[in-house]
Amino acid sequence: MKWIPIEEQHLQQILDWRTREDITRYMYTDIEYSLENQKKWLNTIRADQKGFYWLMEYKGDIIGFISITDIDWRHKRGAWNFYIGDMKYAMLAGFLGAYMYNYAFTELGLEKLIGEVMDINVGVQKLHLKQGARLVGKYEHHICKNNMWHDVHVFEMTKDRWQEVGDKFKKYIPEVQS
Repeated sequence: MKWIPIEEQHLQQILDWRTREDITRYMYTDIEYSLENQKKWLNTIRADQKGFYWLMEYKGDIIGFISITDIDWRHKRGAWNFYIGDMKYAMLAGFLGAYMYNYAFTELGLEKLIGEVMDINVGVQKLHLKQGARLVGKYEHHICKNNMWHDVHVFEMTKDRWQEVGDKFKKYIPEVQS
């Protein structure tokens, strides 16, 4: 799997994914269908000193988005996020944690990653647990989407824990292009 930088020519694809109901329903925010706003977003993430943002490429197809955000370099922690845009590759979501943990702990030197998952996204909650992440709690009534309040479940993986539980996933190293 390759993680490639986001370029202006990708913005239409990202906008189409990001505004699809099956993706946006699990995200904290809803965005306007605006290519101009996507261009502003691209400039914002390019300037972000506390985050990395990529598109995932698999077998020549761009399949989704993955990022590490809110990095605290002093305390060596951040949050990771993803979505699969091309649903024929949805099964790869089960391996994204392994790719992310291997990259973040080995290449970036982080000590902890967290993941926040809305209560309605049961599949991604299971993915975190399957790869050994620890459920550390939930924020109650944390996100309001479509006039409905949602809890957010918080998962964490530490570098030490990944060294204990991640042996079977050592081969999952993304090819990261900058």
